[in-house]
Amino acid sequence: MVQMNNNDYVYGSSAKKIQYDVYEENKVLKEKKKYRSNRFKKTRIVFSILLVFLTGFVVMYRYALITDLNYKISRLEKEYETIKNDNSRLKVAVEKNTDLSRIKTTAEERMNMQKPDKYQIVHIRVPKNNFTVISETYKNKQENNHFIALLLTKVDMIRKIFE
Repeated sequence: MVQMNNNDYVYGSSAKKIQYDVYEENKVLKEKKKYRSNRFKKTRIVFSILLVFLTGFVVMYRYALITDLNYKISRLEKEYETIKNDNSRLKVAVEKNTDLSRIKTTAEERMNMQKPDKYQIVHIRVPKNNFTVISETYKNKQENNHFIALLLTKVDMIRKIFE
């Protein structure tokens, strides 16, 4: 273990390390060392400024996209309102034009229609009980659903056995 004192006496078997800096004594080497360290600092500053600029650009681009989307939303909302207003106006026009007396006068006057005579009327008997006819495609669909439900219950039973 080497211990050093202020009076440069070395305790131990190793010699004192000489403090010799080539860069301190040689002016050209000193300038080169300063130039290298300054160059590193300059590149670091340039990259920092570039990073700040890119971050600002990304933030501005994001806000530009948000603003563009807000403009599109407001335009679509206005379009929706106009369509809704047109729809309500058309509903009023349909209700106005479905007046039965007006339809009757239009049919009689413009289309020359008239009420049927007694011999032109045919009476049809409709049974009082209601029934529904199920189509074949609906039956097949129900059978397929039944098969799938049956398969799912079997799989569920097998799963419960292994638990």
